[in-house]
Amino acid sequence: MTCKEHPKYELPNTPHAKHRYESAMKHVEAAKAAGKSSEEIYAIFKKVMEFDIKDVEKLPADGPHAKYRSAVIHAQKAIAAGKSSEEAHELYRKIMAGEATGGCGHH
Repeated sequence: MTCKEHPKYELPNTPHAKHRYESAMKHVEAAKAAGKSSEEIYAIFKKVMEFDIKDVEKLPADGPHAKYRSAVIHAQKAIAAGKSSEEAHELYRKIMAGEATGGCGHH
């Protein structure tokens, strides 16, 4: 069996493209390990790459996604409260690193 060569993916010129790509590739590896088909893997990659961060309600709330969902919600709330982009990103980073929980109880 010969695998087709995958086309090179060009990252969009957006501030979060690299992070989103890295996340998509983690999802791809998990899908491969779970025995998903090529079509399913591509659909997962595409879904992650096309995700609109402003649509937080579409984020799964299950265990593997809970920390990411919390970090996104808290970063968005920080921006809405007048915090700078740098402050919001730092809050996001701390939650993802397990250095903060964001424990404000709004979700």
